[in-house]
Amino acid sequence: MSGLLLFALGFLCGAGLVLALRRDSSARDLTGPPPRAPSPPRGARIDATPLTVRVHTEISSDDQILDLIRRGQKIQAIKRMRELTGMGLAESKDAVEAIERTLR
Repeated sequence: MSGLLLFALGFLCGAGLVLALRRDSSARDLTGPPPRAPSPPRGARIDATPLTVRVHTEISSDDQILDLIRRGQKIQAIKRMRELTGMGLAESKDAVEAIERTLR
């Protein structure tokens, strides 16, 4: 009798667990294949090689930037570089540091 009771209790717990997991429809099924990526527009060319962009500007002749670097105001020099070129923060910082290395 107790074996049948344990079997029924285990079956009910298992069934309850299955029903609780099925109700959670927001969870993605991880057992299936991943969703497909949207296809590119017609005529688009896809290149799998990484893209490297190099920007070369002759800003080192700007006296304000050189003066700021010489006075140790690196942050102000980076800000001025961004104003003049429209570069991003990382690119401007790299450019100012390159100019700084040439001045040493």
